[in-house]
Amino acid sequence: MRKEKDWLGKLPPMALDLEQTVLGSILSESTALMFVADILRPEMFYKEAHQLIYKAAQEVSISGDPLDLMVVMQKLRKTGDLEKVGGAYYLTELTDRVVNSVNIEFHSRIIAQKFMQRELIRLSSITINDCYDETKDVFDILSTYETERDGLVNHVSSRKEVSQKQALNEVLADMAKKAAMGVKDVTGVDTGNDQMNALTGGWQPSDLIILAARPAMGKTAYALKKAINAAKAGKPVAIFSLEMAKEQLIHRILSFETGIALERIKKLNLADHEWQQLHSKAAILAELPIHWDDTPGLTLIELSSKAKRLRRLHGIEIIVIDYLQLITVHGKSRFDAVSDISRGLKILAKELNIPIIALSQLSRAVESRPGNNKRPMLSDLRESGSIEQDADMVCFLYRPEYYGLTEDEEGRSTAGMAEVIVAKHRNGSTDTVLMNFEGKTTNFTQWDETGFGNSQDGVITDFSFLENKPSIQSTNLNAHANWNFGKDEMPDDSPF
Repeated sequence: MRKEKDWLGKLPPMALDLEQTVLGSILSESTALMFVADILRPEMFYKEAHQLIYKAAQEVSISGDPLDLMVVMQKLRKTGDLEKVGGAYYLTELTDRVVNSVNIEFHSRIIAQKFMQRELIRLSSITINDCYDETKDVFDILSTYETERDGLVNHVSSRKEVSQKQALNEVLADMAKKAAMGVKDVTGVDTGNDQMNALTGGWQPSDLIILAARPAMGKTAYALKKAINAAKAGKPVAIFSLEMAKEQLIHRILSFETGIALERIKKLNLADHEWQQLHSKAAILAELPIHWDDTPGLTLIELSSKAKRLRRLHGIEIIVIDYLQLITVHGKSRFDAVSDISRGLKILAKELNIPIIALSQLSRAVESRPGNNKRPMLSDLRESGSIEQDADMVCFLYRPEYYGLTEDEEGRSTAGMAEVIVAKHRNGSTDTVLMNFEGKTTNFTQWDETGFGNSQDGVITDFSFLENKPSIQSTNLNAHANWNFGKDEMPDDSPF
């Protein structure tokens, strides 16, 4: 964090008396430090002398030496800091202030809170000064503020260890709560696919799920389908698209939700009933709790900051990132950068306690593999073995039809067949989930061996609802352009 102190003529937040009490307890009782070690760091003390004393006590404890007044005094003498803290007299005076250390943890949390107040003042002061600097971009200022603010919260907040009894009670209480709500087979975020739900129990909290495939396999479309399924189940979703604009992705969603070919939606080559179909489905999609961010070149810090804000403001329960290798990391080799990204995403998933689905590229080794064996393997993950290590689940998307294979190993036609290969599953078994794929709409649905379209998964195929309704004139495009979903309004000449 950048250093700048401007207290605006006011006394900064501090608790010097409690700082003295806590340090006195540490110097008086050898076990006192263990109660505050995960709460306090040296810089949290306001007075520099107190910072030096606490740091010396920490170093004595780490070295394994007995922690008491005389040993800390010797440590400070060796480092040349004894006189800086006020000498032996001040250390003795600290111990004289202490009756007992029964409230040391409570006192330490107040000291930490005062530190947070000072840091927020410092950060706000920097932000104000930056806002007056015409050479700085306002969005860079905002990003820096949010990143440092969230970093401060994470830096100060710590999770206390719990006993086996408490851990079991928490787990059983959570299980009982879910059971009372009727949650049994799908304990995470619904995947929208029965076989995948049976395999995983849904996308689980704190899991990092890697979805990898070669180009043209449909991994973006598959991830969008999973996002829509989650949103339809009432789970708020955040989609970070670093490759494609949100408008392109929404075209895909409209295509697989309506059954209208993606190419025709892009070219606006639509019949009257198809315009009506788009509006009907769009009115439903507009209400889904999905939040988009298509900012290109996001850094890991920026993405984490945005994700935390969305979690805080909108209760996001699942994140989709398209795709992992496009997250920016400066000043590192590509291998190290991807390693940092995968590790950072796993930490973020655990911190927010929600699943993160991150798309990933595969190496060209898949294409150069001899014969018809083009199914991806874990070794095909591009640029870093750490992706496999950090991920809780690795799924590969594979379409044998793409490689000219007309039948699979069991003699089934591969027309419209897609395989979701669960190659790694840290908390369960691995398997291959078959799905139907329709290229013209990039739609994935539950597997039906008789062919795509027998399990339409929400696609409108019955147009009888249009029979008694006047048609929208396809030439009157202004009406469609002026439809504001946010106001729940249709065009003036809309039949709905």
